[in-house]
Amino acid sequence: MRYEPLQGRRSAWRWGWIGVGAALAAALGYILQHQLAYVSRPAWVGEIEFYGLFGGFAFLALVVGAVIAWPPRGRRRASPWGWTALFAAFVSAVGYVVQTIFDHVTVPPLVARDEFYVAFIGVGSLALVAGGIASLVGRNRSDLTMSFGFIAIAYVLIAQLTQSLWD
Repeated sequence: MRYEPLQGRRSAWRWGWIGVGAALAAALGYILQHQLAYVSRPAWVGEIEFYGLFGGFAFLALVVGAVIAWPPRGRRRASPWGWTALFAAFVSAVGYVVQTIFDHVTVPPLVARDEFYVAFIGVGSLALVAGGIASLVGRNRSDLTMSFGFIAIAYVLIAQLTQSLWD
């Protein structure tokens, strides 16, 4: 069975759009839930109904898209946008772990605030933007760019989902 880069890219792109659509549905449902003062008993059930279901589906769709777009051996390079997206997702994940540790350890408030807004939120936003651009750039390439873009977007989505349900 030979590798068909064009067909694999189209399938991956479709899964990526399904993931983006589900993420937008999750965000819209989450906003509407708060605007319409929809409250389940217990309250966290409403968040899982709207945000958890669509957010989880979006994460899975993006991961499936990343797996489908993964190139065969020998094409393991990526554009600078792909590497930026992957690196930013990694740094933001480390920032998220450090922020979670700071929740349980006494640190100066200024350090905790700066770490949250720079290492987690700031770099996570970079991962989202670079992941979106890498996904677009990767449509015309047969390397890891699209996969890295989808991985970065999926990370930002799961980090936001976890943060929203945790709070």
